[in-house]
Amino acid sequence: MAKRRTNQLIAALPVLLALAACGTGQSSTAPSAPGTAIPPARASEPTPLTPSPGFIAMPSAQQVVQAQPHGRIDPFAPVTPSPASAPEVDLQLTGLIGSGRSAQALVSLGGQSGTVCIGRQGLCPGSGLPALLPPGWTVTGIDLGRGQLRLNQAGQQRVLSL
Repeated sequence: MAKRRTNQLIAALPVLLALAACGTGQSSTAPSAPGTAIPPARASEPTPLTPSPGFIAMPSAQQVVQAQPHGRIDPFAPVTPSPASAPEVDLQLTGLIGSGRSAQALVSLGGQSGTVCIGRQGLCPGSGLPALLPPGWTVTGIDLGRGQLRLNQAGQQRVLSL
């Protein structure tokens, strides 16, 4: 019998606590003194804040938006190298991908980036993308173990490493 009464008290406890919490506060809508009214809040006028000495004020949302460049480079656009580019100067190996027996190298050339495979101009079979390397360049090897890309241009060998 005592156990049953204890279970009933435990079940009623949350309800009693909720009722007690609701009845203990004062009304926030009543004016503090007779005859004085609380002015309505104006949502359209933000309160100006003055930064404390030694702190730098954060930029406003409008300043952040204006500082960002509009638009972006399309990462899915076809890669088309310019014929006047000099790959000797700005060709960089940025990564290697191995899948089964095939290997691809991720390269960056003149602001463009993409993958190259073994063969003329680094064309990857079945990709449908234009060649990233200019005419006369051939990818002769991709060594995943050493992290190297081997190229040939007019008989000159070049090795790029990660």
